Amino acid sequence: MKLKTEEERIFDETLAYIIKARRDKLDYSQQYISDNACVSRTTLGKWEKGEKTPITFDFYNVVKVLYKNPSEFWEEFSTAYEKNAAPIREAAEKMKYQSYIERTRNKKKK
Repeated sequence: MKLKTEEERIFDETLAYIIKARRDKLDYSQQYISDNACVSRTTLGKWEKGEKTPITFDFYNVVKVLYKNPSEFWEEFSTAYEKNAAPIREAAEKMKYQSYIERTRNKKKK
């Protein structure tokens, strides 16, 4: 089993939060979503816990039940994901910069 990167983990957590929050807002049960999206209730539960990343087709069916317009989901998701992933990206850029500075200093010393 492949270990997830920090960004993949944040992606799954953001997805889990938005799916559950929307379902709660609409007052839909997991069973209702399951019945109307042809996805097992167990699978939906794993998505909502961030334990499993959805298969695209199944996920699209769930989004169609939760949102009249699937693009609303992607707008909401991308805003939340970018906010959550920003600190990791900033840290990675800072590490790249620090590594560059160290390499430059080492070249000057030689």
